[in-house]
Amino acid sequence: MKSIIVICEGKSETKYLQELNRFLREQSVENSIVFVPKEVGTGHFTEVVKKYRNERKLNKKANIEIWVDYDIYKRNEQRNYDKYKKKPKGIPNFKFNYFNFEDFLIMHFNDDVLNKWKEICKANNHFNEPMKSDKYLKLIKNIFSDYDKSSLTNLFVFNKQTLENLFKHNAEQSEIKSDFAEFLREVFSKIT
Repeated sequence: MKSIIVICEGKSETKYLQELNRFLREQSVENSIVFVPKEVGTGHFTEVVKKYRNERKLNKKANIEIWVDYDIYKRNEQRNYDKYKKKPKGIPNFKFNYFNFEDFLIMHFNDDVLNKWKEICKANNHFNEPMKSDKYLKLIKNIFSDYDKSSLTNLFVFNKQTLENLFKHNAEQSEIKSDFAEFLREVFSKIT
């Protein structure tokens, strides 16, 4: 079994990767992989790079990916975008969610749910100026009234359909995208 270390922001991504691992175990996929989340606690460039370097020292030959949200880079908070554009040699390209984890998550659902979220995002100018969490966490409750960042099991269970939705939506539309979704599609194409 191959391991992929994923440097990620926080609990939502960790929970997602744990559920994805559970799904893979249940599928008993030959040549399977396991995702090993390593939380940073933030998506800010300096902290993410520090975590990456620490993991690289501990795991010299490991496959390590970096998965963060692009919202703070788009807004260039704490000069994150400027720092990323000048990232040192040896730091891999980040796998960004455009713009946040909730946008990534919503792509797992059917077209109606995705379109409802896109309308909410458009009404709040999210695609030009990504909403901050205090705003989008309230708005996503219009779709999932009991949404909790640290729990996905109350929203959906991983299955082939939810992953197909993710891959399809990521490929078909432009407003909500995820480099990590594309990475997962590539990984799944090799193991299934």
